[in-house]
Amino acid sequence: MDEIEAFAESIKKAGSDGSPIQIKGGGTKGFLGYVAAELQVLTTQCYSGVIEYHPAELIVRVKAGTPVDTLVNLLRSEGQMLAFEPPAHDATSTVGGVVSAGLSGSARPYRGAARDHLLGVGMVLHDGAYCEFGGQVMKNVAGYDVSRLVCGAYGTLGLLADLSLKVVPAPELEKTVIRECSSDVARETIKLLSNTVSPLSASCYSEGTLRVRLSGNEQTVMATEKMLEGDRGDNGFWHQLDSQALPAFQNAADVWRLSTDADEPLFGYDFAILDWGFAQRWLFDPKSDPRDGYEGSGHWTRVRHAKDRFEAGAFQPLSALELALHRRLKSTFDPGGIFNPGRMYREVGL
Repeated sequence: MDEIEAFAESIKKAGSDGSPIQIKGGGTKGFLGYVAAELQVLTTQCYSGVIEYHPAELIVRVKAGTPVDTLVNLLRSEGQMLAFEPPAHDATSTVGGVVSAGLSGSARPYRGAARDHLLGVGMVLHDGAYCEFGGQVMKNVAGYDVSRLVCGAYGTLGLLADLSLKVVPAPELEKTVIRECSSDVARETIKLLSNTVSPLSASCYSEGTLRVRLSGNEQTVMATEKMLEGDRGDNGFWHQLDSQALPAFQNAADVWRLSTDADEPLFGYDFAILDWGFAQRWLFDPKSDPRDGYEGSGHWTRVRHAKDRFEAGAFQPLSALELALHRRLKSTFDPGGIFNPGRMYREVGL
C-alpha cells in the first residue's frame, strides 16, 4: 500500500467512526490558530520528495511532507528560487505546512503571496478519493480555483498531498542596506523605491532602523545602494524575521500581527516591527486585545500567546456573511467535520 492509499484508508476510517483527525506536517505551526487536544494525528511528514522538476519550464511538483529547506536547496542548485520565500520555522517545516497556513516571507509585497505561485494541488478528500486541482501552468480556467482555496485553509478542507509551484530565477546579486531614520522617513523611502523601477525585494523598520533588501542585476543593485547612502547589512536578517527567530519574537509572550494597507496610520500602537513596506505590523505583549477600539482597516491575528494572559480569538472575527461562506465551504469539502476541527475558529467541545 502506497502513502496515498494509506492516507485514504485512514481518512475513510475516521469518517466512518466519526473520529476527527489532526492533519500535521512537521508540526512547526502548532502555535498558529487552535489545535484541538487528543485528536488522532495523520502526518504527511513521511510523504516527502520531488515528484517533478523542470527548471527550463520554471515548475516544480513536490510531495507535501517535503522539508522547505530541501526544496529551497534543490532550487538554489539550479539558480532558482520560490519567489514568495516560504518561512521555515525549523528544519522540519514542510512545503505543505507553509501552503496550508498561507505563509509568505519578506518578499510578499514585491513578488506576490504563496497562493500566487501555487499552480495546482493533489488532495485526499473526505471520502478517501485522491483528486487533482489546478494544473502545471499559471492560466488554468477549468473548474473552481480549489488550489488557491486550500492555501491558508489550515488543512480544514482535506489532506494536501502534493503541490505544483512556479519557480523563478534567483537574482544575480542581493544586498541589505540599513540606515537610522524616523518612521516617516522610512515610509517615504520605501514608497519612493516601490513607486519606481527598483530592485527592492524586502523592507523592515524597527527601533529607529530601516532595512531594505535589494535584489537584481549587479548594476541596478549597486546604483540603488549608493543612492540610499546607508550601511551594509546582513542578508540573513530576513530569514530570521520570516521564521520569527529574532530576539524581539523570542522574548515576547504575546505576539500579534496586523495585516493592513501600507499607508494606514499607526493609531498610536507601539508596533515593534513594521515590514512588508509598513503593511505587516508586529505588536508584542499588549495588555489587552488590540482589536478593541481599533479604527483602521486590515485584520489582526494573535500569532502566539501565553495561557495565563487575557482571552482573545486567534483570528479576526468574521462577519456574518463571511462566516456563512466559511461554513458552506467546510460542509461541502468536509461534511463529516473530520479535518482539523476548530483549527481556525473554536467549536463547541474543542
